[in-house]
Amino acid sequence: MYRHGTSDYPLDDIIIDPFKRRPPEDAIAVSETTSLPTLPLDLREFQMQQEKELLQLSLQQGKYNQKRAAELLGLTYHQFRALLKKHQI
Repeated sequence: MYRHGTSDYPLDDIIIDPFKRRPPEDAIAVSETTSLPTLPLDLREFQMQQEKELLQLSLQQGKYNQKRAAELLGLTYHQFRALLKKHQI
């Protein structure tokens, strides 16, 4: 609920523009960090490699706190642990 300075006068209109907000300064565009692989390729192997790299990156950014690393990837702690075991990290 938005409150303005005085409740004597109702709001005339509310403008919500979801596109007005700029991305954070430290945000990196996906196109800057990854390039598309050349075809033909083994899709499963590519996915496994990308998943492993993301796990390692999240661990580094989370300062090797597995709970924080899981949050960075939008996973539960148990999902994250299962992926670590899967990739033998």
